[in-house]
Amino acid sequence: MKVSRSTHIALKPEAVWAEVQTAGLLQHIAWPLMRFIPVDDAAFESFQPGGRYQVKLRLFDLIPFGTQWIVTSLHEADGTEWPKRMRDNGHSALISKWDHWITVAPDKDGGTRYSDEVEVSAGALTPFIWAFAQIFYWHRQRRWRGLAKSLAARRVIAAEMAAYRSAVEAGDDDRAWHHLERVHIVSQPYLGPHLASHGAMLRFAIRRGDAREALGQIFRLIMAPLGALTGRLPVGNTGRSNVSAFAPMPIPVDLAEALRQQGMIL
Repeated sequence: MKVSRSTHIALKPEAVWAEVQTAGLLQHIAWPLMRFIPVDDAAFESFQPGGRYQVKLRLFDLIPFGTQWIVTSLHEADGTEWPKRMRDNGHSALISKWDHWITVAPDKDGGTRYSDEVEVSAGALTPFIWAFAQIFYWHRQRRWRGLAKSLAARRVIAAEMAAYRSAVEAGDDDRAWHHLERVHIVSQPYLGPHLASHGAMLRFAIRRGDAREALGQIFRLIMAPLGALTGRLPVGNTGRSNVSAFAPMPIPVDLAEALRQQGMIL
């Protein structure tokens, strides 16, 4: 029996294709419905052509569901860059066939058209496994769409935080604040990273003995969840106490370009 689902992902195809080859992506989009525990941790960082990876399955991270072989291969269209496909021709003692194909291609409306197609066979249990697969791939694609909104931003945030730490080590306070402001600009739409950006600013203000800035960051930490709930977030705001917490500001051109280079569709 077969399952086929397709969705739009708001990232460039190159970014999506790079992610689908990583075990981290699989773990993220399957959680919390399914968790994969590698038998060999070192061999489960990325999926290579001809790779064979044995994993223990846990439903809802609690219920043991046996072990499964993930058997991967990569396929690209002859003479063209797209579509690209990855196959997992997996199996287990319970499921004799779990033949899963992921297809990644540019979407005519921009971004990526992402498809999951899987054929399952498990003897008398096939209808039940097929029904589970329907739910599982609906869940995975929903998680993928959510991840796409923050994936490029998180990469840029990581780069800016690394630059911030370098500036701190060099004793360059102005440059350190500059990078923390850029972290705030990028992180605003995502509550967790947004709170983390103000937390970093608060710690740095305390470290520098700047009471005014520290009080301003405490106020912004309190207000950030309210902004997330209402959707009223001032685009481009640097997050510092020397600017209004409610004032939109222009996004630096190079920061917008960094997000585009990470695959975000702006």
